[in-house]
Amino acid sequence: MTNKLNEFIIKGHFEEAKEMTNELSYSELDGELMEMAFKDSSITNYAFIMSLLVEEENVELHEMAFRLMVIPLSYLDGAYYAALYHARRCVELTDRQDIRYLSNLLFLHHIPDKVVSEEEAYDTARRMLSLDPDYVLAKEFLKKR
Repeated sequence: MTNKLNEFIIKGHFEEAKEMTNELSYSELDGELMEMAFKDSSITNYAFIMSLLVEEENVELHEMAFRLMVIPLSYLDGAYYAALYHARRCVELTDRQDIRYLSNLLFLHHIPDKVVSEEEAYDTARRMLSLDPDYVLAKEFLKKR
């Protein structure tokens, strides 16, 4: 599937790509898009996810967009700031109840660009501990403060 899907996405034929991925789970779609992005480093993979988000916003698609921006496409100017948007939407869409998405904000504080402020990272770590008092990542962050 990857070669034909990649061809559709690279050429901007998103409707065909959507038809082709219609039956895939979010996990399978994420795997396909990550593999393609590692191979061709094309921003069109991100554009495809954005086209899906326009049709139906959900946390799974925002997480995919986040992952694309911080892993295979992180070298692009502004990639971490685009990832920040998606990380914040994941947190909002889950009503700040999911540690996985909160931890993405801490990650974006620790990268060299520090796209998340110290204050937001502190608030995020405190929220994480309110959900799980033993969450090591949040404890370590607050110890350093």
